[in-house]
Amino acid sequence: MTDMPVHPALVRKGSGITADGEFYMPTRVFFGRGIAGQAPAHVAGLGARTVLLVTDPGVRNAGLVAPVEAALTDAGIAVTIFDQVQPNPRDVDCLAGADRMRSSGEQVLVAVGGGSAIDTAKCIGLLLTNGGHPRDWEDFGALRRDPLPVIAIPTTAGTGSEVSPSAVITDTARMKKMNLFDMRNCPRIALVDPDLTLSCPAPVTASSGMDALSHAVDSLHCRLATPASDALALEGARLVALYIRRAYHAPSDIEARCGMAQGSLTAGLAVGLTDVAGAHALAEAMGGLYGHPHGYCCAVSMPAIMAYNLPVSPEKYARLAVALGADHPGFTRTQLAQSAIDAIRQLNADLDVPPLRDLIRAEDLDILAEKAAANTSTPSNPRTAAAADFRGMFARELAVGSPT
Repeated sequence: MTDMPVHPALVRKGSGITADGEFYMPTRVFFGRGIAGQAPAHVAGLGARTVLLVTDPGVRNAGLVAPVEAALTDAGIAVTIFDQVQPNPRDVDCLAGADRMRSSGEQVLVAVGGGSAIDTAKCIGLLLTNGGHPRDWEDFGALRRDPLPVIAIPTTAGTGSEVSPSAVITDTARMKKMNLFDMRNCPRIALVDPDLTLSCPAPVTASSGMDALSHAVDSLHCRLATPASDALALEGARLVALYIRRAYHAPSDIEARCGMAQGSLTAGLAVGLTDVAGAHALAEAMGGLYGHPHGYCCAVSMPAIMAYNLPVSPEKYARLAVALGADHPGFTRTQLAQSAIDAIRQLNADLDVPPLRDLIRAEDLDILAEKAAANTSTPSNPRTAAAADFRGMFARELAVGSPT
């Protein structure tokens, strides 16, 4: 496409509280135990009698789809299920879903699952009205027409996709994760039901939870941050730090599951107001090349990008240390900032997150660095970073904990 919009971080005027910006939160969110049962009323409220229910085989086999499907069917709403969704959702599956919906004529998409299912539903919805290939709509504000409405019902606490303007889709030809970022991509309705996360396996709880924390971190140090987004980011980080270990070790702890769902939602709102930044540039380079779980990639990327950004973000990281419960009396601002980085490293260890050296190959550093530098959200990082800088981040993180 030509005449692609300029990234907002490159044209923003002012800084801090003097900076210009936009505050827009279009998703109507309903939070509560059992709230997923309200799906039929919201479909009807959108004037629809047919839906494409987008999910993945794992969520369907876990029994989380059948109650939603039954509730819709009992309400006289025709349901077609599309479960051709994989982790790190792919362009080919989005195109297949769009073909399915185009031929069968559903009016609304209902996504039941984690970020992969929700992002796939968003991409299908935009393809139905904008046409083309997902890569045609990469970048910020590129859409020409409003997508079809999406009702998001998350089954993990982490991606924040239920309130996010992003759909992150893997371009299988380029082995690249694309960020289709447009405020019109936000789901119309989000039904955040913590009960749906009770069966979430421990590794998924850890991975998705650290993804939520990465949204808080990237939003906090993003060039597009505002006082409103900072408040959401810090509270999201506080909730994740407070509850993620409990949810990981005691899956049936409903208070912990509610805390994680609230933390994911809050951090997702924060990053929806800003953008992601360097943590996701690093993480999406790894995910695009290797297909690793996105949350694990984000988890190991946070310390790397924070160490790089420390010279320009000490105040933000000092505030993050307080939110994470990592503040210490008498610490200087720089020491507090470093304690936030150390706290995230400790979280990774406590949650059995694989270290970076288990996720990448040293011989791939150049291509990883190039992919990170080319990421749509790299301009949002508070400290300018080129491919050589990203290579250095990967290399330094590879050395952490390596045998001497």
